[in-house]
Amino acid sequence: MAHVDNVLPGRVHRVIYERMVDDTEREIRALLDYCGLEFEPACLSFYETDRAVRTPSSEQVRRPIYRDATEEWISYEPHLGPLKEALGPVLNAYPDAPVTF
Repeated sequence: MAHVDNVLPGRVHRVIYERMVDDTEREIRALLDYCGLEFEPACLSFYETDRAVRTPSSEQVRRPIYRDATEEWISYEPHLGPLKEALGPVLNAYPDAPVTF
């Protein structure tokens, strides 16, 4: 992503899941604005659609955005040292995003 940011600055819109959970409407509006699309109230109730969904995440599409998984990593934290080391500065690449481990 650092390369893409250097070559095409501002071309990637990042969605930080924790922010999406905390303020879904603001994040959806920001994404739609980035894409040049207008906000529609149905964007907040996407899970109420009756249309067919043919993706591996089809069951998730039928649920509202949820916080359940945001802290799943905590029980694995004692074992994450090598991963943190390998990722190095990438963990700090998004200073305004919550650090997830």
